[in-house]
Amino acid sequence: MQTIFYTKDFDEEITHPVNVILSPQFYWIKKIDAPVKNIFQAKKIAQNMFDLEEEYIYEAINVDNTFFAIAIKKDLSLKIDAKYINAIYIAQSELHAYDCLNVSKNHSIKKIDGILFCFPSDEKCQNIEDILPNIKLSKYAIRLKDDRFVLPIVALLLINIAFVITNISIHLQANRLEEKLVHLTTTNHLPSTSFELDSILSSLKKFDNAEVRLRKNLEFITNVPKTFISLSFDGKYYVEIDTQDNMDKYFTKRFKIVSRELKPHYKVIL
Repeated sequence: MQTIFYTKDFDEEITHPVNVILSPQFYWIKKIDAPVKNIFQAKKIAQNMFDLEEEYIYEAINVDNTFFAIAIKKDLSLKIDAKYINAIYIAQSELHAYDCLNVSKNHSIKKIDGILFCFPSDEKCQNIEDILPNIKLSKYAIRLKDDRFVLPIVALLLINIAFVITNISIHLQANRLEEKLVHLTTTNHLPSTSFELDSILSSLKKFDNAEVRLRKNLEFITNVPKTFISLSFDGKYYVEIDTQDNMDKYFTKRFKIVSRELKPHYKVIL
């Protein structure tokens, strides 16, 4: 089957089935810098990479391990009867191996930063007619159906396979995490239910909060600017200090005073 390259100055009459490679004049393209692993993931973010007002078809391709987002107008209005178009391809996926090609009498395509763009013709570039008869088309074809573009069955199958592989990977990771959880609970003699684990965690948090509060209380008491005689704790703090001065003002900054004595030393229960 013949493969033709289609530019805006295409003027041939086609009366037989052909594969069409579109010039960059007919699509938008952006390199995907986000960390995607497959075409399925790339296609999901393709539309978000463009801000276009008209109706477009959004696709993704993988060229030399680099993902690209593609936007193609739904209404291309090609000068070829739809019944003769077997499949439509884009220059980026089919001609990425070439740095410069003359594609018509007025236009050439050149690679800039890995992306093919359309320029005025350049006599230094190779003629595309020399390579089209031997070109091996990629899997990234877009077929015409009811005046709309749809991916061919093979591409849809590849997308579905990628989706299945992604799901399998997620399930495997979940299983590994569950195995680690079982190992940890067994090794540390922990209960297996989340309810029991939450209860233990809540108790540990309460204990930790109590320990922090105790340390802060002791730090406050021991910072009193007098000499200690004794300090004990039994639900309440029992403090005796070698002074007859009233220390109430100091301790009420943090505690409620239950009782106190001033002689022979300052004694207080907090």
